[in-house]
Amino acid sequence: MTEPVPSQQPAAPPGDEGGAMEVPWRRAFIFQLIVTGIAVTAVNATRPMVTYRALGLDAGPLEIGLVQSAHSFLPALLAVVLGRWVDRFGERRFVIAAMVLIAVGAAGGSLAGSLVLLAIANAVIGLGQIANLVSGQALVANRGPRERREERFGWFSTVASLGQLIGPAVGAFLVGSVGVAVAASGGPFADNPQAPVFVFAAIGGVVACLLALRIPGRSQRAANAQAEAPDVGVARAAGQVLRRPGMTAAMLVSITVISSVDVLVAYLPAYGEATGLSVQTVGLLLSVRAGASLVSRVFMAKMIERIGRRPLLALSMLVAGGGILVLPFVSSTAVLFGLMVAIGLGLGLGQPMTMAWVANRSLRHERGLALGVRLTGNRAALLIVPTAMGALAGASGITAIWLALAVFLGAGALVAARTPFDDLTLGPRQRASPESTKASAPPEPG
Repeated sequence: MTEPVPSQQPAAPPGDEGGAMEVPWRRAFIFQLIVTGIAVTAVNATRPMVTYRALGLDAGPLEIGLVQSAHSFLPALLAVVLGRWVDRFGERRFVIAAMVLIAVGAAGGSLAGSLVLLAIANAVIGLGQIANLVSGQALVANRGPRERREERFGWFSTVASLGQLIGPAVGAFLVGSVGVAVAASGGPFADNPQAPVFVFAAIGGVVACLLALRIPGRSQRAANAQAEAPDVGVARAAGQVLRRPGMTAAMLVSITVISSVDVLVAYLPAYGEATGLSVQTVGLLLSVRAGASLVSRVFMAKMIERIGRRPLLALSMLVAGGGILVLPFVSSTAVLFGLMVAIGLGLGLGQPMTMAWVANRSLRHERGLALGVRLTGNRAALLIVPTAMGALAGASGITAIWLALAVFLGAGALVAARTPFDDLTLGPRQRASPESTKASAPPEPG
C-alpha cells in the first residue's frame, strides 16, 4: 500500500494572500468592513441634511442642485487617478486618507454659514467617499484568496447597503431630537439644526480613521510586484485596462445594473402617482427592493457554488428584467410587493459580482485603476441614463421606461452569459471545497 503523496498547493499570486497570510488578510478585511460601514453611514446621514441646510440658507432649486452636485463633481474627475495612486502607494493609506476627508468635510458642513462653504464641504465629503470606495474595493480584491473574492465583495456591498439604509434614519433622528434642542437653545447653532448630523459624521470619520490604522499594510511581495509594473500615463493605462478580455463587458453589465436601480428609484414614485399608489406604499416598495438586494448578497457565495458565476449573473438580470417588464401590467398591491422582491434579488447581485469580474480580469498592479474606471463609468451612466429615460417617458409615457429597462437588462444578461467571467467559473451545483478550488485555480496574472 503506497503512502499518499501530499498535495502541492500553488503559491498564492501577488496580493492574493492565503495560507500563512490568512490571519493578516482576514484582519484587513474585517477592519475594512467596519470602516466602510461607519463611513457609508456617516456620508448618507449628511446627504439629505445638505439639502435642508441649503434651504436654511435660502437656496432655491438651482442652488440646491449645484450644492448637491458638488458631492459628485470631484469623484467623477478623480476616480481613475485615485485608482492609479491606490495601486502605486497601497490601499491602506487611501482608506485612512478617505476617513480624514470625510471627517474634515463633515466638520466643515457643521460650520458652513454660506452656500459656497456648504458646497466645498460637500465636495470634500464626496472626495472622501470615492477614495474610500476605490481603496476599499481594491483592498477587498487584493487581500485574500482569489476564489473567495465574490464572497468578500458580497459582504462589502452588504455593509455598504446597510450604511445607506441606516444613515438617513440616523440623520433624521438627530435632527428631530438633538437638532431641535440645539436650535431652541439659542447658541451658535441656533440657525443650523442639521449641525448635530454633521458632527456625528465627523466623529464617525475620526473613529473610522483610527480603526483604519489597524489595517495591515500590503505584503512586501505585492509592493515588489507594483514596483516592477510598467510606468505609463493614466490615460494609456486606463486604455490598457479596457482592452483586457471581458473588461468592457464587465463595465457594461455594471452600468446596466446600477442604472436600472437608479431609474427604478427615480421613476417608481411617478408611476405610483399615475396609478394611485400612496407615497407610503411606494416607499415600502422601494424598501422591500433594497432589503431583497441585501438578502441576495448574503447568500451570493452559496449561489455561485451551486449555479456558477456567469449563469448566476445572467439569471439575476433576467429575473430583474422580467419583474420590471410585468410591473406596468399589475394592479394588485400584493403582487407589486412580490415583484419588488424578485427585482431586488436580481439587482442585488450585479454590483458585487461585477466588482469581482473587473478585479479578476485585471492585473495586480492595475486593479485599483480598473475599479476606478468602473466607478467612473457608473457615475457617467447615472448622469446620462435617467435623463434619457425621462425623455423617453415624456414622449411615450412611463410604461415605456419599464419596457426599455427590461430590454436593457435582457441585453446585459446576454452579454454576461456570453463573456468569460474569469477562469475559475464553477459548474452547475458544484460545491468545491476551498482546498480543491485552490488546487484547481491557475496562477493569477501579475
